[in-house]
Amino acid sequence: MNYLDDLVVVLVVQNVLMSVNTVGSLSFGRGSITEPSDVRRQAIANLPGYPSPFSRTGFGVDGMIKPDVVDFGGDFVIDLKYREGLDLPKPKLQLSDTVAGVSVVTFSKDFNSSLFHICSGTSFAAPRVANLAAQLFTKYPKASSNLIRALIVNSAVLPKEIPPEFQCSSKQSQSQNTKQIENQLAIYGYGQSDLERAMYSAENYVVLSEDNIFISVGKFHIYEIPQLPPEFFEVKGTRVLSITLAFDPPTRPTRGDSYLGITMEFNLFKGIDRESIVNAYVDADKTGSPDKFTEITLDNLKEKYGSGILVDLSPGSSLRKKGTVQRGQVKIFPQSTKYDEGNMTLVVSCNRKWAKPDEIEIQRYALVASISHSDPQDETPD
Repeated sequence: MNYLDDLVVVLVVQNVLMSVNTVGSLSFGRGSITEPSDVRRQAIANLPGYPSPFSRTGFGVDGMIKPDVVDFGGDFVIDLKYREGLDLPKPKLQLSDTVAGVSVVTFSKDFNSSLFHICSGTSFAAPRVANLAAQLFTKYPKASSNLIRALIVNSAVLPKEIPPEFQCSSKQSQSQNTKQIENQLAIYGYGQSDLERAMYSAENYVVLSEDNIFISVGKFHIYEIPQLPPEFFEVKGTRVLSITLAFDPPTRPTRGDSYLGITMEFNLFKGIDRESIVNAYVDADKTGSPDKFTEITLDNLKEKYGSGILVDLSPGSSLRKKGTVQRGQVKIFPQSTKYDEGNMTLVVSCNRKWAKPDEIEIQRYALVASISHSDPQDETPD
């Protein structure tokens, strides 16, 4: 049986962990170093970037995207012993997580007998992401935890090799692709983080960020993303626009209608002037439905200007807004419309759940936007 069919151990995120990044585990894709020719000792995943068989899966409580990211945590090895002496017993199946080459090398707690120890688990994937966070804090000592979380998630990409069960194809229908993306998110979260992409811009990769921004609950903020230059479309390659939002709302141990006292979301517009967007949000705010003013705004704008003004970020807002760190991405093709019609407008909105107005008036957040082109010769503007 395919081990991927058994990845059903769901990650249950407590309320205190809703504002932290959770980490799933990947296989190194290596076999045993000590016994490489022993066909009886086989790594289960055995391919780099495949999910470890012990990795927890999403989604989290309230449908949150969990885990947020993944990193290497090792693999299990099946040990098939066909003979014990001459009795030739039935095969025994044993799972080992302490096989050199398959497992993670770490320091031993019993340092008197051995300085190093090998083991596998998500507990070894999480420190790799924590190390990345520490390096980002060293580079940006004044950054908030929200910005660090946003940078880590924004930099994440899926491994080059993922199981066919989670791959999207142009031959699939839109609903099938949507389902595959949900499957990817449940196993990989937003992907494996990359320190260089989180820390720096490059000739073909530009990162913009805002940190320690405070928004009044029930209100919205407007940002503009500069118009993309013609060279961005003319040079062949893969073009990706990413938006990541991270915030730290009040939480509670009991669910009610939500564990989160405050929720936030964002939407990106193109081919429409800023004033029209602002007016639509202001009008929706006057309807007396503070928890639905974003939904009302989108409906009114699409009815008046068409659905093409809303950038179709993936995953969609209804899924990503359930979490406290949210990323939306879109691939931009040369034939994509309205991206060359002026600046894009990003709207970040904040909604109240159970948090009382006299206790929580504002919410802190961080925002990261990145534009990338797979051809390093293409220089996106500063």
